[in-house]
Amino acid sequence: MTDPPAPDELLARLAADLADQVAQRYRIDPADAAALILADWQGQPRLVAAAAGAASPGEVLRLRIYRDAAAAAKRDIYYRLRRYRAAETDFDDAVRALAGLLPGCPPHLITERVTAVAAAHVSTAERLPHLDGFIAALTAAAGTFETVVDAGCGVLPLLFPLDSPACAGVREYWALDKDPRAIAAAREYARVRADQRLRPVQWNIADGWQAAFAAGLPARCDLGLLLKVVPVVGRQSPELLRVLAAMPADRLVISGCRNAMAKRRDIERRETRELQRFCAEHALTEIGRFRTADEICLVVERD
Repeated sequence: MTDPPAPDELLARLAADLADQVAQRYRIDPADAAALILADWQGQPRLVAAAAGAASPGEVLRLRIYRDAAAAAKRDIYYRLRRYRAAETDFDDAVRALAGLLPGCPPHLITERVTAVAAAHVSTAERLPHLDGFIAALTAAAGTFETVVDAGCGVLPLLFPLDSPACAGVREYWALDKDPRAIAAAREYARVRADQRLRPVQWNIADGWQAAFAAGLPARCDLGLLLKVVPVVGRQSPELLRVLAAMPADRLVISGCRNAMAKRRDIERRETRELQRFCAEHALTEIGRFRTADEICLVVERD
């Protein structure tokens, strides 16, 4: 007669099976999902006790306590994947490491610390595998520019190639975001590089452009960036789309995601429709378009 599996082994087996199901639906590696699920379940005494008294995985699967734990694990993974900073401590640790550098330190150290910050922020982590292609397409589509305003910038300013030939003429890059941690990261980056071109400002769309002007933003910039911002604002606070449309820039690059943040789902058509509706409602004319592995980008000008 076969002995029943040990409780830890049984829970690990159940976690691995559930993780395979989760990974088919959500953008997470099965091993990472299994580790998260198992760590959560091992902290639930009643579930551990149920596993200890079960003769087989199937016996546990039929229990209400397991079904509740499985549903909760799926929800937790979904909300984890939807956070811009997947782990607050990872992001904060990465920013602290960047802050520990002194101006004039070796460039490879700056690159190493910046990559860690970017990898801990979902919007830039998605771009890292194809960053060079994204930046090349963006700068080519933007044309000639000396002043940039990037609203809802996240930590993209840390990756923007201010020293490249394509950006040789840039005098000011205004990085605006409501997230104080993202702005703190941009400020540390500007300090370490001793680069006064990068101008980070904590700014909320709801405050309007006058608040940004009061912080020093020019009345007009050559290039405005609204990357992965318009569809999100359209869903959460549609009344603020008029503020985005009034961005003080002659040419705008606006973008949406091609893939859902958490689920394995193609959303390019939906996001493109939302971008086109935004342009139509606010007298913006599309003059160009490009795509990357995870983003659809429209280059627009005012009518």
